[in-house]
Amino acid sequence: MRQSSVAAALLAPAVIGGPALPAAAAPASTGPPQARAAWVSSCDDGTSPCGPWRLIMRDGRTITVGDTAARAKGRATGLFALSGDGRTIAYQRARDHRLVVRAAAGGPVRQLPASLPAGGEDTTLHLSAAGDRVLVGRRGHADVLTLATGRIARLTVKGDPAGFSGDGDEVLTTRGLSDGTKWLYAYALDGRTVKASAPQFVANAYTVALSPDGHTVAAFSYGNQDRRPPRLRTYDLETGRLSDGVDLPLTSRTPPSHARWTPDGRLLAYAYDSDSTKSPVVRVLTVDPSSGQASRTDTYKAGAGHHTIVFPGE
Repeated sequence: MRQSSVAAALLAPAVIGGPALPAAAAPASTGPPQARAAWVSSCDDGTSPCGPWRLIMRDGRTITVGDTAARAKGRATGLFALSGDGRTIAYQRARDHRLVVRAAAGGPVRQLPASLPAGGEDTTLHLSAAGDRVLVGRRGHADVLTLATGRIARLTVKGDPAGFSGDGDEVLTTRGLSDGTKWLYAYALDGRTVKASAPQFVANAYTVALSPDGHTVAAFSYGNQDRRPPRLRTYDLETGRLSDGVDLPLTSRTPPSHARWTPDGRLLAYAYDSDSTKSPVVRVLTVDPSSGQASRTDTYKAGAGHHTIVFPGE
């Protein structure tokens, strides 16, 4: 676990070919504006994305990211990622489908190395919590670019990359086997690995997130129509310990669709009604994994007629 500094990433912008980004790790009171979420509209009776991606800013504005690719070759939707702190975005550029990164509030765009793959149906794009690392994943591979140095850690992994740990020091991957079991892996950037076979609750979880400690996974269930609300349990990849389950103050109609840990160890859950014909109300909760006690961190409306919504750290 490191004390990351995005400012350090800006000392050598020439390494990846572009001007410096704002310091994404600065406190909210002094740092650049933050985005709550990103979304792209739906066309063709809801089957396809269209138009540029838009950002829902914390200050109430909606910012259109005009050079984003709504669609991409070999993919239903163009790649887009938002850092956990909401200050940095990465995406496929429309005119050439190259991966780029910039501040959420606007400003210069930095083109990422061409050696980072952007095509393929199973390719995923993620930013670390502080926006100082970019993960491009595809089955069996995880390429992590550290913006400060331009260094790319090319990891051969088991399964599908699912995102960063809370502090950006590890990559979580999941791998389903033909016998119905699922394995979870946490890869450090030097290749060290912690792995474990997931118990049934974790294997069937609606969403999972890796803690900044590099081995604790938070798993959220969907809930069901029999009045069982969504539940949370944590699983330790090192010891195999599965915590007792705790109920969340949510319903199966609005389960957590995304969860993430902050670098300081807080667990956030994002829940909304996925009916794309309406403007869904997004509820962001800070959850205590041991008690299930939750406090509402934020509430806002997302775009009506959306095809895809991306939350910070997703």
